[in-house]
Amino acid sequence: MKDLNFYHLTDLHYYANERIGSSGEAYDIKCQVDQKCMAESGAIIDSAFKSIIEDKETEIVLISGDLTFDGEVQSHDALKEKLNNLKANGKRVFITFATHDFFMEARKYTDEEGVTFLPKYTRAELRAHYNDFGYSEAIAEHENSYSYCVQLSDDIRLLCLNDDGDFDAFCGYYNDLLFWIKEQVEDAKKAGCEIFAMTHHPVVDPAPVYPLFSHKAMLGGYEFTTPYLADLGIRYVFDGHTHIHDINYIESKKGNRLYQINTGSLTGYPLAYRKVNFSDKGMDIRTIQVENIDWDLKGQDVLDYAKEHFVYMIKSVFESVENDYEKFIVLSQGFSGEGEKLRKVQPVLQKVGKFANRLTMAKLCKLFGCSKYCAPAVADKRIVEFICDVIVNMYSGQEVYSPETDEYKAFMSIIKKLSEVIKLKDYYGNKVDLEELMAKTLYNDGIDAWNVLIK
Repeated sequence: MKDLNFYHLTDLHYYANERIGSSGEAYDIKCQVDQKCMAESGAIIDSAFKSIIEDKETEIVLISGDLTFDGEVQSHDALKEKLNNLKANGKRVFITFATHDFFMEARKYTDEEGVTFLPKYTRAELRAHYNDFGYSEAIAEHENSYSYCVQLSDDIRLLCLNDDGDFDAFCGYYNDLLFWIKEQVEDAKKAGCEIFAMTHHPVVDPAPVYPLFSHKAMLGGYEFTTPYLADLGIRYVFDGHTHIHDINYIESKKGNRLYQINTGSLTGYPLAYRKVNFSDKGMDIRTIQVENIDWDLKGQDVLDYAKEHFVYMIKSVFESVENDYEKFIVLSQGFSGEGEKLRKVQPVLQKVGKFANRLTMAKLCKLFGCSKYCAPAVADKRIVEFICDVIVNMYSGQEVYSPETDEYKAFMSIIKKLSEVIKLKDYYGNKVDLEELMAKTLYNDGIDAWNVLIK
């Protein structure tokens, strides 16, 4: 097999405000309470695309869905121009779309008119709109889902799988698409080609805690679909949706392994995308971060700027659960929270929020009789600050609190006590080991999420 180089980007969530014209307090608040850098999205995309264009040795670019913020026609039109620029500079671009490209409510924000709704493209219109970015090169296409297969090189094919499902709550593959995938894998084998895939929703847990609070955000039926894909012979799947930068795998009962390369949102911290070399040696995956953008960053480094933006959002969740519950409900939707369920438990959550906002590591350890495990270096650290660190680390694929750190020792002593009284269950009612779950959340001792050769 000849070497093949390509880029993988996902979750651009582009908001073309230069065409939409949002402004005022409502827009500023919307920008502040999202993990993604909404206002800066165009500048971030431009910077990444510029770097890709400068790489004359790599012509293939994969973009796996959620191209726009919420499906604004203006954003799709402006993004198409940016993609045309990639193509004009010798790049072959292959896209899939996802629910943020057609299903959400596209909005404009102004003080004068408040929130107004914008036109969107239908899925069929998106298929036509992005025809030059994958579809025109398709050697096969699945009509109902707008999934397609392309020949990347003489001996490598790519499955571009739209997992829109029922275009609403279920994001996954129906049987007709699964049969079509099987046909494409078999055709590739007959032609002597390697084949891998990209889709939008995760086919493997991107983080240990993710399925517990975002089971519906996984690929629908992933517990059964992913082993099926592995047994077909699909070894690598590139996806996104979660905004978590992670690499993981499952092994089917037949012993076939499928690796998921889940890339973080390009426009959310850590502003990362992948460059990949696929060869007989395997998938050599490297992470690239956006280093500068054409934006007033108030003297900050762009990565510090994006990280501060993310941390502000997380802290706002804790502050609003105590002081502004409606704002909390809006913010929690970024973590798959459900408004009606949250309203039912408002009195309890507000009390918990008030208590949590005043806690330090020392106070919490004392509460659980674990003070001997709380080192002076972490005693005064606020629990909210620690949780912010853990969430940011998880999303950036850098779970750095190893068992040797003071934070790990103090927090896990608390978790050990909690596990004696809290019995967690997963979506299907199976028992979950709380200690194991939190240990893996604090520290990743598995595959390096940033740079690795998968053989």
